[in-house]
Amino acid sequence: MREFESPQGRHSFRGEPDLAETTRCFNCTKEIPLGVESCPVCGFSLSGGKVEAIKEAADLNSRAQLLDSRGRFEESVPLYQRAVELYPEFVVALYNLGIALGKTGRWEEAKQSLTRAIKLKPDFAAAYTARGDIDAGAGDYQSAIEDYTMAIELYPDYSVAYYKRALAFMEMGKTEEAQQDLEDYLFYKPHDARARKRLQLLKEGG
Repeated sequence: MREFESPQGRHSFRGEPDLAETTRCFNCTKEIPLGVESCPVCGFSLSGGKVEAIKEAADLNSRAQLLDSRGRFEESVPLYQRAVELYPEFVVALYNLGIALGKTGRWEEAKQSLTRAIKLKPDFAAAYTARGDIDAGAGDYQSAIEDYTMAIELYPDYSVAYYKRALAFMEMGKTEEAQQDLEDYLFYKPHDARARKRLQLLKEGG
């Protein structure tokens, strides 16, 4: 057993890890050396029999994503749920589960899954945006705006969050804020005719 230091503390591995061979941590998604017992970035443990469960969870997640690509969300949900049972910290599966649940109209469950993903990975901007979509779909535009705002704070170039926040502002009658968000969105997506038309209508008082 050998040990090494990282900014997150001391970590161990069996033998000499080949730094040329890497994989990705399922918890933080960072690239890490093969053979380590814990992620040198986030400290997630890969020992104690977790590896096989994680591999099975990853396979289930991949199969569910294939179903999603075909619009078969009712079938993908149980696969994501099983993946999360096997690996409760599987952030990507929790996110995908939230999306699939939303597609099937199970709004509260979708929001719970996305919230779990955010708690595990607080800088997951896409999860904030997806949760904002759930809130907007339920008519809770203030909560949606808060989530879109968090996504933008995390990634100021996240153009879709500006557009979606603009729509939420419009629903609340906040035209000035909506105009600003549409202008910011068009800075990144200048050829979006639909957004440009919306902005024009707002400026004309429509």
